[in-house]
Amino acid sequence: MAFVTGRQMRGSIAALAAAALLLGACTGGGSSKPSPTATIGFADCEKNPTTCNGGDLKLGGAYTYGLEQPIANWNVNTRDGASPATKQALSGLLPQVFKVDPQGRLQLNADLVSSADITNQNPETIVYKIRPDAVWSDGIPITADDFLFAWKQNSGNPLHCSNCTPAATAGYDVIKSIVGSDGGKTVTMTFTDGKTFGDWKGLFSNDGLYPSHLATKQGFDLAKPAGVAAASDWFARTVPTWSGGPYQVDSYNQGQSVVLKKNDKWYGKIKPSLDTITFKVITDPGAILPALKAKELTGMSPLPSQALVAGVSATPGVIYSVGESYTWEHLTLNVRNKYLADPVLRRALFTAVSVKTVLEKTYGAFDKNLKPLGSHNFVPGDTAYKDVISGTGQGSGDTEKAKKLLTTAGYKLDNGRLSTKAGEAVPALRLRYDKGNATRAAAAELISAALKNIGIDAHPEAADSLPQTLTSADFDLALADFVNGPLYQGAAERRWSTGAVGNYGGYSNPELDRLVHSAATDVDPRHAADLLNQADDLLTKDAYVLPLMQRPTLTFTYSEYANIRDNPSVWGPTYNIGEWGLRSD
Repeated sequence: MAFVTGRQMRGSIAALAAAALLLGACTGGGSSKPSPTATIGFADCEKNPTTCNGGDLKLGGAYTYGLEQPIANWNVNTRDGASPATKQALSGLLPQVFKVDPQGRLQLNADLVSSADITNQNPETIVYKIRPDAVWSDGIPITADDFLFAWKQNSGNPLHCSNCTPAATAGYDVIKSIVGSDGGKTVTMTFTDGKTFGDWKGLFSNDGLYPSHLATKQGFDLAKPAGVAAASDWFARTVPTWSGGPYQVDSYNQGQSVVLKKNDKWYGKIKPSLDTITFKVITDPGAILPALKAKELTGMSPLPSQALVAGVSATPGVIYSVGESYTWEHLTLNVRNKYLADPVLRRALFTAVSVKTVLEKTYGAFDKNLKPLGSHNFVPGDTAYKDVISGTGQGSGDTEKAKKLLTTAGYKLDNGRLSTKAGEAVPALRLRYDKGNATRAAAAELISAALKNIGIDAHPEAADSLPQTLTSADFDLALADFVNGPLYQGAAERRWSTGAVGNYGGYSNPELDRLVHSAATDVDPRHAADLLNQADDLLTKDAYVLPLMQRPTLTFTYSEYANIRDNPSVWGPTYNIGEWGLRSD
């Protein structure tokens, strides 16, 4: 019998420091009583999420952790390299200033820095104190030069890096300077005059530092934009021979596995106990359980399904937990489509969809505590969470209300087909989702059936690459996800503002642009949350994206391993990879 936890409680508070500048975390979740059989392992995760499944370790041993995607490239500072798979595989190598713990709180990485503080409000200035013993695996110190290189890659400014494709520029794009002192061990980061960035803790944390001295050794001139671009590309396509963490790459089998070994130059307080950690790529969900039962896989945190939860629970010696992640599922519309450009049609479309039905037939089948999501910016458990959607009828599945919205606006429904007031038949729409995702395939069928009730023909269509489908706007409707986090202020601007990188459907509202930009630059996180809830009202009124639900997490491991536990962030259980090990008892 497997051992199962109760649902993890993930609560946190957006707190103000004395200077009202330091940003706290913001996340949430539900809880229930642990199963009576949860006598070991994850049983105490509800009460002790940051220490559960702990224990004394013995030296040695190997672990195999599953990845759901192959590694696209090795540079997490690039759009293609910022995938969960790449970040998790490199979690044992990348130095980060802050890390997200299992409660969704940002914790200072005391192995890398002794402090990271705001020292001035105007201009906003952050000072990082790098530990004297923090070095790369070749013994070269980690210094301000590495922070400078990361900034140039991520700033989005062609004067810093020509042709770079950063995953996110927020915050990096308003830095004026980064200056090193004390032999490079003190880093002073100053923002542009008049600019502030509330989510500053996410800088050099959501991604990670890369060894700038290795780029220089390759002949790249990091003082020039072309040199930074060439270095960024070199790190993207080159298997790391370096590390700034407890492990380093030992071998790589493209598309199949990455094997890590201990980094002999690791400077951290806790020394790793496992000899090797293998990241095994398993893209077929049907292959997970056979690999687990054969012990070709000893742990993973994959996209959950009812069948997978049942199979894991029936695997002898395996412990598991179901929790709630920062990731939330949504239905998004491409408002470039001339028919979907009409907010009335969009409101009717969302009203016809029953989120409760979609939930019950997908993740709700094994997660009875899930509820429809009522916000575009927060999740239940966040102090700022407000349900701004359910009161509008969107997501209710109320067909008659949806029809009334349409007919009042002049639409006509004849013989099951919808026509505009100009007499044009609303054509068939493509509802895209990622190929191989059975949960979204089921959701797409349910949504398609609901829309037929109001004369809209939405064809479910699998996409070979959903990210490419979204970025190229090759959809009318799409089922996708967004990942929240403890730093919420800048995320909204990256998703909802006009022309933003995550604004796949081409939505634009000048008032919303103002609100999300003000929230991103506000030094008071509580006030920023109020602004985001105002923006949420606009998003709901405009019916651009329909939130569906938080995505549950499923984390499992064989019980002889300790310190492996669920984490709601993109890093998953690998946030503390250096502490994994075999139990000594």
